[in-house]
Amino acid sequence: MTLLADEEASAAAAPPARRTWRDRLQPRYLTLGLAAIAVAYLALVPAGTMLYASLQSDFLGFSPSTWTLHNYAATFTAPGFGEMVFNSFAYAGATAIVSTVVGFGLAWLVVRTNTPAKGFARIAALVPLIVPGILNTVAWSLLLYPNRGALNQFFTDVHLPTFDVLSLPGMVFVQSIHVIPVAFLMGTAAFGSMDSSMEEAALASGSSPARTFRVITLRLIRPAILSAALLMFVQTISTFEVPQLIGVPARRYVFISEIYTALQNFPPNYGTVGVIGVFVLVVACAGLYVSQRLGRKGAVATITGKGFRARETDLGRWRWAGFAAFILFFLIAVVLPIGMLLWSSVLPGYEAPSLKALHDLTLSNFHQILVRPGLLASLRNSVVTAVSAALIATLLSSLVAYITVKSRMRGRFVLDALATVPIAVPSVVMGVGILYWYLVAPLPVHLYGTLAILTIAFVTITMPYAMRYIAPGMTQIKDELEEAAAASGASWAQTFRRVFIPLLMPSLLSAFMYSMIVAFREISAAIFLYTSNTEVVSVQVYDLYSNGSYPVVAALGVVIVVFLTLLAVLVRLVGSRFGIKRS
Repeated sequence: MTLLADEEASAAAAPPARRTWRDRLQPRYLTLGLAAIAVAYLALVPAGTMLYASLQSDFLGFSPSTWTLHNYAATFTAPGFGEMVFNSFAYAGATAIVSTVVGFGLAWLVVRTNTPAKGFARIAALVPLIVPGILNTVAWSLLLYPNRGALNQFFTDVHLPTFDVLSLPGMVFVQSIHVIPVAFLMGTAAFGSMDSSMEEAALASGSSPARTFRVITLRLIRPAILSAALLMFVQTISTFEVPQLIGVPARRYVFISEIYTALQNFPPNYGTVGVIGVFVLVVACAGLYVSQRLGRKGAVATITGKGFRARETDLGRWRWAGFAAFILFFLIAVVLPIGMLLWSSVLPGYEAPSLKALHDLTLSNFHQILVRPGLLASLRNSVVTAVSAALIATLLSSLVAYITVKSRMRGRFVLDALATVPIAVPSVVMGVGILYWYLVAPLPVHLYGTLAILTIAFVTITMPYAMRYIAPGMTQIKDELEEAAAASGASWAQTFRRVFIPLLMPSLLSAFMYSMIVAFREISAAIFLYTSNTEVVSVQVYDLYSNGSYPVVAALGVVIVVFLTLLAVLVRLVGSRFGIKRS
């Protein structure tokens, strides 16, 4: 027995056999290696190409191009650059503060208090995620446009001050409505994982609830709040809809509107676009890095595994004030914008809500969707690119999750980082980088002007989010299952197909649906990559709005919201059946 134990110990201590080139050419390593190359390609090429363009004297021009810093000097010293930087940081910073305060406030009411109707509150806070940002912007433009906005007309009738949406505060308000749900999700996760024993100890020592909240709760949750605010800042500074539809008419130019203007000029100023894109990328990466550091600190400071429990604070009569806050947010974030879209969609032209306008109700705008040139084609293009991108992103993410979680391949941590990089790359920067690359890359297939280039952009943007669904599910699968399959003679491909995919099906379906929704509503990257034959529905909405076709935009918006709502309901049904919540 001792000899046998010694032999087993020696075998366990022996180093694993070195893999030969023949071993590395097995389908398993070839598949995983190709997936790793694809992820690295998708993550690094856009940013690298944009950096290259910013350092060229005549990128995509007719004269020979040389390395230079002239683009940086010219851009940073151009008239109005300082004002653009100020507007960008003021817009993103104020939005981050407003959205984080409101999102975390709603999360606190839902998770840590006895406020009634919490189920309704969760729905109210998450429904705005379904409404694409460009439709939310269009709706609030119709509601709060100076002098003739429907809500401003109501304020005038009841002798209340009006609100001019064509202003920096207007930009902050509209963008905050769109990103508050993201802050709410981060807030519910933070408050739900925070132990309440310290708060109970403070209350037992005679501290008032207000003082306990200020001294204990806010200090514990502060890293998560700062992390969420930085992420809101990064997301806001790279969005296209609000800066273009509200900021440009208000003459409040920010980074994204300047990039779009430079590309619309003839000839396009590629050097300036590259410089601003690199500047935005540096700011976004710095914000993401600080956010992750704060997030890790927040996890250490607020989560405990000893006697953990989430305590509800009894608000007494104030709980009805919390319920009123839920109703108010639902009215502002859901009822007003969706109601405005629905109202405008059944009128031949823009009219403020009134009894007189009821005589003009019509469904002709919905008929325009069927007969207007390009509308059905854009819907078809959106469905094709969104489904294709979701399938590819889900497949790539599942392979990357296997590498990072289950394999012992060298460099797997680098691959995990590369799969996360697109979160730090603003969508507009991603679109410009991909545009530059496929205009100059000596590839055997010309992709510019095809749906393939849009699909590549959507895959790159959605892949990190798909990873967030699949990696936790991969972690829950025990290694013994793979070992048992191998011992039974199954190849790696058979094991992955018959063991991992069935067990990961809830996570895979969830990742697919979320990726499809994100790709379907994406415009920040698509606006730089589409052509007349590859227009997607988000770009079509922007074009129609720019041309003044508000009723058709509203009708198309209603169709999009209904479609995305059905997708969200499908995700919930799949989750209740297959247990996505457990994964």
